[in-house]
Amino acid sequence: ATRSYHYDEEAALRNMLEGYDSTFTVNFDSPYLFYPLSKPHGKSYAGMLTLSRFNIESGLRRSLPIEDGFMKFVDLDRCYSVSRVSVSNDKELVLYTLHLSAYTSDGTIATEQLNMLINDMQAEYEKGNYCIAGGDFNKDLLVDSGKIFGIDGADYTWAQPVDPTLFDGTNLSMVAPFNEKKPVPSCRNADGPYNDNQFVLTVDGFIVSDNVTVSGSDVYDLGFKYSDHNPVYMTFKLNG
Repeated sequence: ATRSYHYDEEAALRNMLEGYDSTFTVNFDSPYLFYPLSKPHGKSYAGMLTLSRFNIESGLRRSLPIEDGFMKFVDLDRCYSVSRVSVSNDKELVLYTLHLSAYTSDGTIATEQLNMLINDMQAEYEKGNYCIAGGDFNKDLLVDSGKIFGIDGADYTWAQPVDPTLFDGTNLSMVAPFNEKKPVPSCRNADGPYNDNQFVLTVDGFIVSDNVTVSGSDVYDLGFKYSDHNPVYMTFKLNG
C-alpha cells in the first residue's frame, strides 16, 4: 500500500514464521483512494492472513453483506476466511478470521454480518467440529470500555456492544480479552496521532464453540506502537 510505503507485511510475516501453513484473504483492493486529501491512502492491496503450525487442509473466503449507497464505495470488501485443520479424532478445527464493519449508518449491517458468522459456526459445530473465530469485530466487547479505561466514549458511537441475544439457541460464546487487574485496550480511536487521552476500547476478540475450553485471553500492551490496534491472544484446548 502507498500508506505503508510499499512495505509487504504479508511477506514479512510469512518470512518470520517460516514453515507455517497459511491462507490470505483479500478484503481491500483499491487502485487509488483520494482520501484524506492532505495525505491520501493511495493504492492499497490488503487482507487477512491466517498462519498455522498445523497443516491447513482448505481455505474459503465468504463475502459478508455491506451497506448500499455511498458507504458501499468507501467500506472494505467485508468478508471472513474459513480455514480447516484436521484433528486426530476425525473432526476438524474450523478457524474463522474476520474484520467486521464499523462506521455504518445504522447497526443493521453489522448485525447481519455477525448473524451470518454465527450461523456458519453453529452449522459446523453440529457436524461435530471445533469452531474458533478471531478478529476485529468493531464492537465494544467489554460493553462499556469508556468506564473500564476511564475515558468517556460518549462522542464515539461507532463501536456498540454485541447483542448477547444473537447467541441464544447456539453452542457459541464470545471471548473478550481482558485482565481485570491490569486492563489493556485492543484499539484506539484513530482520529489523530496517539495520545494518552484518546478514547480506547477492546474490539478484537474471539467466538468459540462449547467444545473448546478457553484457559486465558488478554491484550498485549504494545502501546499502539505498530497500528491503532494492540494484538490479542487466547489459549485453549479442544475437548474430546
